[in-house]
Amino acid sequence: MRRHVSRTTARLAALALAATAALGWVGGLAAPAGAATMVRECKATNVSCISFSGYAGRSIWGYPVSASGNNCVNYVAYRLSRNGVAQQSTMGNGGSWATNAAKRGFRVDKVAAVGSIAQWSYGSHYAPSSGHVGYVEEVTSAYIVISDSSYGGGYSSRWRVPRGDANWPSNFIHFKDRSYLPPPSGSYLSVRETGALYRLIGRTPTRVVNTTGLATIRPYLVSSTALATLPAVVADGMYVQGSLRRDIYRITGGAPVYVHSWASVGGVKPYLRIDQRAIDSAGTGGDYNRLRAVPTDGQALRDLASGKTYVVKAGVALLVTNATQVASYRAPAPVEPLSIRYAGTPPQYIHLKGSGTLAPASTTPK
Repeated sequence: MRRHVSRTTARLAALALAATAALGWVGGLAAPAGAATMVRECKATNVSCISFSGYAGRSIWGYPVSASGNNCVNYVAYRLSRNGVAQQSTMGNGGSWATNAAKRGFRVDKVAAVGSIAQWSYGSHYAPSSGHVGYVEEVTSAYIVISDSSYGGGYSSRWRVPRGDANWPSNFIHFKDRSYLPPPSGSYLSVRETGALYRLIGRTPTRVVNTTGLATIRPYLVSSTALATLPAVVADGMYVQGSLRRDIYRITGGAPVYVHSWASVGGVKPYLRIDQRAIDSAGTGGDYNRLRAVPTDGQALRDLASGKTYVVKAGVALLVTNATQVASYRAPAPVEPLSIRYAGTPPQYIHLKGSGTLAPASTTPK
């Protein structure tokens, strides 16, 4: 049932809207979707739905924010600034952005791209009054995902809209398109198309099958298309803990090398707890190749206590007896002495296959 509004109240509301629009800064409040099939994946009266980007509700480039820190144009200005776009002030309401961007020499078309700005014109189905702008996070053959902020509605959101939907943006503005930005390291991702669950180590997703021993999981939804753009192997130097045995590993040459004592790696380091299977099954194929079974050939290792240096070949840690032998190898990573001594012993030490001595003639990695 529609609530009755007095003529005086309606007139005051109209005047307020007109005055606000005159500022040229307001993001439109979405009209009801009706029978459209857009899906809100996150909606909050604060900025929590878009905080993954680092946005904290502060004004940028002269655009104001509401009491909750929201405003569509301020949010996209923030994202553009993060992408390295020069300051673009006084672009007007969301409904004016396409015209004003084109005047400033930016490409405006109907083609969605990750990092582009989705724009709804005045009179559009989604934002008929002031128009609207949002940031395109993901693009697939079936839908796009948008993050946005609303001044009038006082909310932040992430949502997806299918191609051909009534709420599809009027235009896309290409200030400086960028690749998919995942949420922070440690976040969980759930793939929309498959339901598969991952945990990010840095920017690399590691598979989660068994959630036992993991904290409360509140995953971000992500498309399989966006997931495929993320790094295939976890970056070196990250530390992880197995969810079941609670053992610690340093990612070295792409593999989880056991750390028995923090002293062996120079002191306590921050770490992420992940599915134990991702560690124990590292390098066995598919999603489990995001961690290697053993460090990549040519990875140098250094025992900080003894000063001994090793080079990995075919998973075997070979002691270096002449410093000139490692000149062309990867920079040494700290290694637990027990990982050398018990290399190949299950369950923790399987990510090195054994140890030996590097032959003097072997001066070039293979």
